Amino acid sequence: MDLFPEEPLNRSVADGFGYFPANINQTLSGGRFTIVRKLGWGSRSSAWLAWEKKGGETLYWAIQVFTVAKSKEVGARLLPIFENEIARATYDYPKLLTGFWERSVHGDHLCFVTSAYGVPFSDVVQGAANSGRAGLPVHVVQYMTSEILETLEKLHIEKVMHAGVKLENLWLGALTDEEDLQKYLAESPPAEVDIIDGIPIVRSQPLANYKVKWDDPMGDVSLWEVLLAGYGHIQVPPYTPEKGLSYASAPETLLGNPTCGLATDIWMLGCLVFQLLTGNQLFTSAGTAAERLGEIRDVLQSSIPDAWLGDEVVQALPIANTSTPSLEQTLKQSKSLTEDEASEAYAFLRRCLVIDPAGRASVRDLDEDDWVEEGAQCACCYSGDKLWE
Repeated sequence: MDLFPEEPLNRSVADGFGYFPANINQTLSGGRFTIVRKLGWGSRSSAWLAWEKKGGETLYWAIQVFTVAKSKEVGARLLPIFENEIARATYDYPKLLTGFWERSVHGDHLCFVTSAYGVPFSDVVQGAANSGRAGLPVHVVQYMTSEILETLEKLHIEKVMHAGVKLENLWLGALTDEEDLQKYLAESPPAEVDIIDGIPIVRSQPLANYKVKWDDPMGDVSLWEVLLAGYGHIQVPPYTPEKGLSYASAPETLLGNPTCGLATDIWMLGCLVFQLLTGNQLFTSAGTAAERLGEIRDVLQSSIPDAWLGDEVVQALPIANTSTPSLEQTLKQSKSLTEDEASEAYAFLRRCLVIDPAGRASVRDLDEDDWVEEGAQCACCYSGDKLWE
């Protein structure tokens, strides 16, 4: 059994890691911030809730601390985008409050300070599954789609590719008002810290002080605070696919000469919407690039662009499988959708899921789609209450 239940704090920079061994009540940035809780961790960073005193107020922030192995790369590639394009694109999340460097036994860690966030939206999806429902109600997915598109539009105006439009990167907001949060932290204090080989072992506890239910009526759904997170792979031109990222098998990323761009976000959005509606992945092949592209061709019942015919992956495509259920058939067979709901969702998805990225709708066009506007209009109709009241 691994001594470290979460991130491998004992693994060095030479191993490709070098996580920050933080502890509760530890101060950062010369005493400006004090850690009160661990929010989570990922493949190249950990996230912490911290407070700072400012003008008599106690403000709470999320601090993402990158591994030493990744800090220089993040500082060179991501930090300039946050300080320029992202800063122009949004006034709230994921606006970077500040960045600083913090030293540990492993070396120097780059730290990003942003607004705090709550629990993963996958908890809401799981709640529906636990109730015997595959997928979320259509009005919930329409609202979620409109919120995601609002974020993507801000990014795409600045030519920023998100590259991570997927369920794992959807999060609920959190109640960060000083009084609310201090009450919550008193009722749900940090877990006991263990010490192994002199290293503090702090377990993750996301802020679960703002909750929603999968079957909320639209009047409540329209007040949901949902965040599209996962900005660790954002890009500005020239866009280049990163090795190890799936991009939801966007066709252009599967080619022998792969590409990616803003239209890749649209493909990923289409795959996400299908998953939220049905509870299932649309494309399931885990085979070669040619096999995955072949499945996409069969599910969408579309041809490969002429410009791609000379590509080595396209030339290795398997023979079309006529028994593969099409996108339209799969939607209509879903027990969670009526026939009309399936048809309307199909019309929207076919604007996202186009093999040739040049044929996909833009964020702005999708934002004006009738199916999306149903969710957005509902949000406007319920403006009498504030989210945090």
